Amino acid sequence: MIEALLVMMNNYFHDLAVAFLFAVCVMAQVTLRRWPQPPPPFVAMLRRVAWGSLAWVLVGGAVRVWFYREYEWLPKAGTAQVPALVAKHVLLVGLTAWGLWGIVQLGRAGSPAPSVPRD
Repeated sequence: MIEALLVMMNNYFHDLAVAFLFAVCVMAQVTLRRWPQPPPPFVAMLRRVAWGSLAWVLVGGAVRVWFYREYEWLPKAGTAQVPALVAKHVLLVGLTAWGLWGIVQLGRAGSPAPSVPRD
């Protein structure tokens, strides 16, 4: 029973991390379009949330995959759920790549410009 509760909590936090990752990636893309020089603390916060969320998505996702058959597999759906899961993850990986590209670009936009020595 403890294992089942831990798997359930992992699934909840995995889904929450996906939501955080999506929100922060959308925020990064919007910021890039509307705020040419975002303040470095704001950029640092977005980057921390994005990379932390991605880490939890991957770790929590690995746990979820490990226990999927035992706790989430729907016998009535049978193997029809496999292509649905693949399609969902292809879409989510594409959105994540787009969002993380925004995070990388935002990091470049938010980094202080190198000072040029004056003669």
